[in-house]
Amino acid sequence: MRRIVRVIAALFLFSNILLSFLPFAYSAEDGSVTGMASVLDDNDNISNPSSVSGHLTLTKTVQNITQNIPASISTVADPGDILEYRIQFTNTGVSDIRDMILHDSTPEFTSTQQAVTCDALLLPSSLSCKIATPHGNNRVGYKGDILWSLEGALSGGESGLVVYRVKINN
Repeated sequence: MRRIVRVIAALFLFSNILLSFLPFAYSAEDGSVTGMASVLDDNDNISNPSSVSGHLTLTKTVQNITQNIPASISTVADPGDILEYRIQFTNTGVSDIRDMILHDSTPEFTSTQQAVTCDALLLPSSLSCKIATPHGNNRVGYKGDILWSLEGALSGGESGLVVYRVKINN
């Protein structure tokens, strides 16, 4: 099984504080991290360069819902604001990619604004989705890792989207 080790926004601003986070990383079947774990410069898009199978491309954006700021790789926010994170995954290769796990974490100084869900309308019909929140119950106020287990095959050219919202602590 292939799994995403970490998917966190490269950076965002709130209350005049710049927070930098880890970039994307990709893990192979044996759990080892490939050479993609390097810092991204103002770009929150990464892909798996393997030509043997499918080619997975991930793009993460954040939108300040409270201030109605458009989605981007960074945003400005104040305490109490609601941020929506969107992680798009696309197979730009020709072969199927099977059984993925996307892994993200709520940023520091935030907690979920609502329970994290899998929206079937945002996923290819070939994938089923389950949510895991290993640091507690999946509910309003959750802090920690979020794992989307995507079972099935993502065919070449197909894409999907997972979404979650957090509230910045007051």
